[in-house]
Amino acid sequence: MDNKIILQNASGAFLINGDNYLLMKRSPNREIAPNLWSCVGGLMDKNEINDPFEACVREIWEETGISKENIFNLTLRYIIIRRYKNIVRQNYIYFGETNVKEFIDSEEGTLHWINEKDLLEKEYTKVYAEMIKHYVQNKYLYKDNIILGVAGKESGGLKMNWSVLDDFE
Repeated sequence: MDNKIILQNASGAFLINGDNYLLMKRSPNREIAPNLWSCVGGLMDKNEINDPFEACVREIWEETGISKENIFNLTLRYIIIRRYKNIVRQNYIYFGETNVKEFIDSEEGTLHWINEKDLLEKEYTKVYAEMIKHYVQNKYLYKDNIILGVAGKESGGLKMNWSVLDDFE
């Protein structure tokens, strides 16, 4: 079955401390996005498929050592969907605050506190670069909404389609 589509769910977070965001520069040996910048996070375990929040908290703990008790206002802000060959990737992206500045080392990559004014200067995957740009330009406008971003193609390149995910009833 060459046309079988696989669903891959991931969850991640951008933690904020003052004007700084905790980002990870992924290790050069990572299969996905080596040497690129990202949030803290990863694939959901099978038992977490219906609970991206708990997957996010677990990933934060595993990759940073920051416990749930030191995370505040962790809110789902983006759901990003893209197709890569026969995989549909669905990423749940949270933003939250922490009063912790220290973190543990991780084999996933190196953690850095990045000032908000420098967020757009980092090299991300194409989809994450568009999401960060959208966030920086709209973070107050859509602060109480979940934004759905669907990656598509336009003129041979990436075209992100943004929509507010809302309850219509």
